Amino acid sequence: MGHIKLAKASSQFDIVSADDVIAVKQNGSSNTKIDVTYASGQTCEITLAAAQAAGDVFEVVKAIDIMDGASGPAPLVVLSKLVTGTAKA
Repeated sequence: MGHIKLAKASSQFDIVSADDVIAVKQNGSSNTKIDVTYASGQTCEITLAAAQAAGDVFEVVKAIDIMDGASGPAPLVVLSKLVTGTAKA
């Protein structure tokens, strides 16, 4: 199972699955959230400490592209703002 690591404060990170992703986009109701949607219909909501920069969604897409269906060490994704949490939406 492929996954990516999202940088948080104090050298911590959250893990998000990179398998069966069908969409990655800015959350329509908040510019501090990125939604990762899976083929199953489930969505993982990534919450940032502040408003995201223009390239943050693409950084998540690039990391998922590397790890989709792969195994091994996951890339650490450092976005413009630190991640405060992830949750099933």
